[in-house]
Amino acid sequence: MNSTKILIPSAASILQSMRDIGYTLDTAVADIIDNSIAAAATKIDLIFSITPSPRFLIIDNGQGMDSDELYQALRFATKSPIEIREEKDLGRFGLGLKTASFSQARKLTVVSCKEGKMSAAQWDLDYVVQSDQWLLKIIDPSELSIDSMYLDQIAVHGTIVIWDDIDRIEFSENHTQAQNYLGYLLTKLREHLGLVFHKFIEGTAKTEKIKICLNHHEIEAFNPFCLSNQFTQLIGTEKILVDDSEVLLQAYTLPHYSKMNSAEYELFKKRSDLLNGQGAYVYRNDRLMVWGDWFRLIPKTENSKYARVEINFDKQIDHQWTIDIKKSKASPPYAVLEALRRIIGKITTASVRMSTKRVSKSLTTNQSPWNRFSGEEISYKLNTNFPLYQNFFNTLSSDQRIHFQSLVEIIQSSLPMQSIYSDMAVNPKQIAMFDQVDRQKTKQKFLRFAEFMQEENMTKDKLKDAAVTCGLFSQYTNDLDQWVEEYYA
Repeated sequence: MNSTKILIPSAASILQSMRDIGYTLDTAVADIIDNSIAAAATKIDLIFSITPSPRFLIIDNGQGMDSDELYQALRFATKSPIEIREEKDLGRFGLGLKTASFSQARKLTVVSCKEGKMSAAQWDLDYVVQSDQWLLKIIDPSELSIDSMYLDQIAVHGTIVIWDDIDRIEFSENHTQAQNYLGYLLTKLREHLGLVFHKFIEGTAKTEKIKICLNHHEIEAFNPFCLSNQFTQLIGTEKILVDDSEVLLQAYTLPHYSKMNSAEYELFKKRSDLLNGQGAYVYRNDRLMVWGDWFRLIPKTENSKYARVEINFDKQIDHQWTIDIKKSKASPPYAVLEALRRIIGKITTASVRMSTKRVSKSLTTNQSPWNRFSGEEISYKLNTNFPLYQNFFNTLSSDQRIHFQSLVEIIQSSLPMQSIYSDMAVNPKQIAMFDQVDRQKTKQKFLRFAEFMQEENMTKDKLKDAAVTCGLFSQYTNDLDQWVEEYYA
């Protein structure tokens, strides 16, 4: 006859193992913020201090918990992944608060207040390991070692999550070095949260607008689609149903870097370089989970670097996305991949056009000093029909023409394409196409340029276009009208 035996897992072993699921400080804090959003918080304060010892506090003004609710929240896997949750609940496995906290610290304390009644409890990893039992410490809030101003913030309702004995972040004993490292961590955390929760911070999520502060400085939203810029293009929208749940795909092309103002350009250069930032941005109930990935449908290339696809799905179909505990990985279901494949064709075509239209526009007429040839291969050659070229070439003797043509061929064949490609991909606005000269010297160069071009009997508009196209005078476009008028006077 078969029988059964209850095997209670070792509390010490499980907690020690769960510390290495793979959280970083950034993903761990984001997981705690998910709980604050689920509690209808509109303000979340993050406090990270390293004196006298490292401590991290997450304080929210959410609805708070009574003692029984607090104990349930601290129970491991308190909710099943298949349990239906409220619309604003971003939880998944019922493990986030505990696993995220223990990934960084050995002691987790939670203080919560509901309807003016405060309660507190603590998981102490060393205490659990010592007893090898699931022993949760019940704490008297009045005995907590915490600044009263933080407790005052939740005097009516709210929750404070406290990490102590932070042992996964090593700080130098040198005060200056420790402060510098803390600054680095906070900057990285600020950027991560500003991206992951940008819809909540902007007020475009389905919940109320949320304010998140890190060490008393408000975190700004970083919208990866640059929607504040009028030149960002919405290429297409597609809606599909997965298990009767709607998945929305929206395709964008970012503005060419020349259409970004200096603040936008510096922000995108710092936060999301165009080449690696391309791809799908997957949101689960407006919370960004995965970004910058084409899911092997196409490779990341320079031509598609302006392409972005926003995918937003409802947590009711979590099981279709194979979400991990950290909520930082997800695999789209087949129906979503097929929709993404369809929309990629539109968006990458637009992105390629964005990347190449300036080249095509400026290299297709005789007014440009360069020609672009495309077929099985793409090449760039000097435009031998360019008036300046023709006029100079005609002044040469037969021997000089041979030497000059050899020089041109050497220049054409030795363009530093790899270096140009690398610089354009990383720092396009830092590339100078001409030497810095004063206005008067540039004007004299224009007059000499006009003398050569005039043999083509050009109109004023064509002369100005040719001057802009050649690049030498592009920094003085505001002066060209006056110079052209003076030349024809």
